[in-house]
Order: sequence, then structure tokens, then C-alpha cells
Amino acid sequence: MAELLTGRRYRRLSQPLQVAGLTFDVAGAFVGLETAADLVVMVDTATQGERKALQQIEGIARALDVVRSRRSLTTVIVGPRPVGRSMELLSQVSRVLPVGEAADEADLKDRLAILLPLVVPVSNPASHDLGTASEAALANDPVALALMNASASGENAVRDLFHEMLAQSLRVADDEDAADAS
Repeated sequence: MAELLTGRRYRRLSQPLQVAGLTFDVAGAFVGLETAADLVVMVDTATQGERKALQQIEGIARALDVVRSRRSLTTVIVGPRPVGRSMELLSQVSRVLPVGEAADEADLKDRLAILLPLVVPVSNPASHDLGTASEAALANDPVALALMNASASGENAVRDLFHEMLAQSLRVADDEDAADAS
């Protein structure tokens, strides 16, 4: 798990974790780099126990509040998943990702997907030209194609065209209602 996170926008913090002058003995801690603002704390409920893990996470959350940290706290639980009240209490102070015992790296990636950057599969590497690919996909939708073409002129052009199309649609609907009424 450490390799997975450090390879993707996270830096491992030294142990024991220190927040606001307090020391926390957790299985691992990572801080997001660039746009990822998370503090990811890994706890092992198999070795540490559910109660001790809960105390550690609640303490870290309070320490972050004291220093007015803007980082969100994510708890990755390795080992048995806490049940009942413990899971509820953990969820009140952090985002909880119970990974348990992942079968393989793909399974672990699935369980930690919310922390990892999005990878968009490309079915045809030759179709990287967004205009060509989008126009082909939108060829059967004249409204979407018109809006996309207007995007070349900027946000205001798209907004104006959208409002014009909407007004036209409402006029047609009003005309049809008037015809039905007579």
C-alpha cells in the first residue's frame, strides 16, 4: 500500500506521526502532494486493536482541529473492519477506507481508488484529437454539435447559443400548446 500511494501523489511521513506536538503511533501516514490535500493515516486493527485505532484517529482529528488544518483526514484500515459504534465514530472524524486483506494489487487499487489519480483508458491512441473524436461522437446530435462548435468562440458564445436554443424550444412548446387549445 505504501508503494501504491507514494507512487501516486503522496509522500510518506516519518514515524511516529506528529501533529500539533502530539505523537501518534500508527501503521503509516502519508500526506498528499500538489492538489491532493489529504492526510492519509493507516491503522492496523489486527495488531493495534479496534479501540486503540479509534483513539489514535480521534486524537489525530482533534490535533488537526487545534492547528486549524485544512487537510482532510482519511483513515485506511488494514485488518478486521471495525463494527458498530467504532465504525460510526471513525466516520464522524475521517473518511474511512477499510481495505482489510486485499487479494492482490488490483484489488488494493480498487479499494483505494478514491485516493488515486483517475486513469482514463484510451481505446484508440490515434484519436487524441478531441475535436475529431468529439465531432464523430456527436454527429447524430445537432444540438450538442452546435454547442461544441460554439465553444471555439468561448464561454459566452456557448451560453448565448444555449439560451437562444432554450428560448426557441419554449416558443415551439407554447405554440403547440396554443394550437392544442384551439
